[in-house]
Amino acid sequence: MRLTCPNCDAQYEVPADVIPEGGRDVQCSNCGHTWFQMHPDDEVMVEPEPEVEETPNWDPEPEPEDYDEPEEEAAAPVRRGLDPSVADVLREEAELETRRRAEDAGGLESQPDLGLMDPDEDDLSRRQRQARERMRRIRGESAAEEYNQPPVVEAASTAAASEALASATSRRDLLPDIDEINSTLRASDDRQPGETPQGSPVEDEDTSGGGFFRGFAYVVLLFAIGALAYVFAPQIKESFPQVAPTLDAYVAKVDTGRIWLDDQIAALLQKLDGLSSEATPDEPAQTPEN
Repeated sequence: MRLTCPNCDAQYEVPADVIPEGGRDVQCSNCGHTWFQMHPDDEVMVEPEPEVEETPNWDPEPEPEDYDEPEEEAAAPVRRGLDPSVADVLREEAELETRRRAEDAGGLESQPDLGLMDPDEDDLSRRQRQARERMRRIRGESAAEEYNQPPVVEAASTAAASEALASATSRRDLLPDIDEINSTLRASDDRQPGETPQGSPVEDEDTSGGGFFRGFAYVVLLFAIGALAYVFAPQIKESFPQVAPTLDAYVAKVDTGRIWLDDQIAALLQKLDGLSSEATPDEPAQTPEN
């Protein structure tokens, strides 16, 4: 009979008497999978079981959850109106300011500011701006009154101080800052001719002669490395056998160069000897004296 592995589909031809009538466990020698093999006669008698259709599980719809209704947002705090006492103080301050301006205009002749005031801001807009600033300041004081003791309001002194501060500020904004101009001039005078505006010295390109010495040092370093590689070639080949072919070629090139240089020096010496012998005249033979 033929056995087929259900895992790797390997087939085996075995005698029919190896499998008993009740069946037995067999193991695949290819993948090691084990399964229960029935006798061929038993397989004919066994009928396949009818397939059972799977019915989907019915899940009841979840009951709607009771969501708590969001609490109504707290109503915005009602803004408190202006305190009657503060309103009276403001009214008195406005009347006092009006009377003071009328007295100043009728009794004294004031000189204009000669164009130092802002041309876009007339007298009415300036008074409105100052009134808004005083209202803002008094509102801050009324807010502090709820937690602390009530502040003391000095109407006349506050108005005079705010007017003087506004006029001084407008004139100071129109005129240039003398201290800033002086500091700029001092910084320009203190800077040396050989310095940049940031104060760093200017490098002179003509005096930087380190390029030649740096290049000469590199040449000497390369020559020293080549000489060391030539002298210690045997030790290097023992330590690093993979560079032996390259090192042998380098040593052969150096040997060839040495032989050529030796020949050139020998030829030069012979030429110099010939020139020196030609330049020296032959001494005349000495005659014996009687």
